[in-house]
Amino acid sequence: MDITDYVYSILKEKDVVLLNAYPGFGKSRIAVAIARKWVDDGGQVLIITRSRAEALQLCEFARQVGIRDRVSLFLGRELMCPFNARNSKQCLIYRLSGKCRVGKTEAPLPIMTCNPLDLFNDGLCPYEVNEALAHQLPIVISTHAYLSSPELYGKIMDIVNSWSKPLVIIDEFHNVAVGLEESVSISIDELRQWASHGNDMAGKLLDRVSNYTPQREVVVLRRFDVDDILKGSELINDKVIEILTHFGNDLCAFTYDGRLVRLRCLSLKPIHDLIMKSQKALLLTASISKRFSYIMSIYAKPSYYMAVDSLPGEYQENLIIYSVTDVELTHRNRLLREYLDIVNKGVRVFTESSPPIGGLAIFFPSIDYLNSYVNQYAPPVWGVPTFILRDSSDTVSVIEEFKESARVTKSLIITYAQSPIGEGVNFLEQELIGVMIIGFPLPQYSQWSFLKSRYYGRLGINGFTTTYLFPAISTTTQIVGRLLRDLDRHRKVAVLLDGRFYRYRRYMPKWLVSRMRPIRLAQFLNASLWR
Repeated sequence: MDITDYVYSILKEKDVVLLNAYPGFGKSRIAVAIARKWVDDGGQVLIITRSRAEALQLCEFARQVGIRDRVSLFLGRELMCPFNARNSKQCLIYRLSGKCRVGKTEAPLPIMTCNPLDLFNDGLCPYEVNEALAHQLPIVISTHAYLSSPELYGKIMDIVNSWSKPLVIIDEFHNVAVGLEESVSISIDELRQWASHGNDMAGKLLDRVSNYTPQREVVVLRRFDVDDILKGSELINDKVIEILTHFGNDLCAFTYDGRLVRLRCLSLKPIHDLIMKSQKALLLTASISKRFSYIMSIYAKPSYYMAVDSLPGEYQENLIIYSVTDVELTHRNRLLREYLDIVNKGVRVFTESSPPIGGLAIFFPSIDYLNSYVNQYAPPVWGVPTFILRDSSDTVSVIEEFKESARVTKSLIITYAQSPIGEGVNFLEQELIGVMIIGFPLPQYSQWSFLKSRYYGRLGINGFTTTYLFPAISTTTQIVGRLLRDLDRHRKVAVLLDGRFYRYRRYMPKWLVSRMRPIRLAQFLNASLWR
């Protein structure tokens, strides 16, 4: 029995199945294969993945197995439109001005392309065609963004509610496992305007905000406060109403920076309701180890945890993970000169000991720490082509330039732990042969994270583990997972420069821990890492 048949057999017995397997295992292909089996058995499938790129990849897998004519890409208008129209009004303007020359919005089946531009070139609106097909076809592919958008989530639920035998598959589940977050900013002037029009809650909030220190404190809203705001909803902009309605029964808070009041909400309800409305749910991840399977207790249906814990033999031989155990780069000490010197020495050893061809990636715990290091040591002077990725605005171009360089010579990219390069980007052959994570990537403490921790505690799950430890382990797993390509032909090395990686190894996947070698700093600084 192959893995797809095995997962499907478990899914028939259990309502919610969580499959944890290492990056590169082929979970997305399994999702499509499971969807095909479920549809053949008379059901309907909603597959939710992280991004547009991954949704298009799932569509391509569906085409390869011969079920593209049963699949709709249910993505946002901006993601499907060649002109990135944000809404129907903007779409109409493009058409009236002649910029968009779409003539028809209904497509005859079957549709075999996974490229929205192909539909557009045929005179079809990619967004409107796929939205219409979502109500006709048995397989719908969407993204995590649809869960956090009240409007889009409503469309998803309308489709699921119309199905007789729904299966929900959530790919990259670790990204939504502990809730969805959304925020909107309100200017002080707006708040004053609402208060002047008689909105009592706006007045109360204004009074409370004026007594708080900007960027240091949080104005917490209890449930009845949210209800009070909604009573005067005609005086509040639509975005605020949508967020409060969608998230308001879980955790909402206002933060104040001296100019803007920012509403921030966290909720498990959309994911919970979607799973409860489905007949079955398959959750796919590389980052939820057995230690974190308590997250499944959030959902009221009987669940089953299964894991692929071991890498193939040829992968194990060529993957080495060095974990430096006797130094900790905590928030308190990481900016001290002696610790920056340790980091610089470590980066130099990592870079100089690597092969003459191949890509190296270094991840700092924050953008601020990255900037402090780069400003202090100017790494390009090493004579190695160096790329620095500080934000997501130019991610695609920077990554492609880095890959191209790494194919012909030793190349270095410096970024931060939460950057897009750390998850969802595939590196082939020698495009990436080593990663180094500097500092255990715990989320920074804030009033908001404190509130989240308390919120999870009220649900009966460990607040610290869920708020801080789970994201750090997930980030680590995903970054190291970037090396799990072509390991049968290339040796690859990961360096974890912080003692907390080894201390918390029991929370990490077994495939990662099994390749972890504890090493002291002095040994590491004199090691030949790739031998």
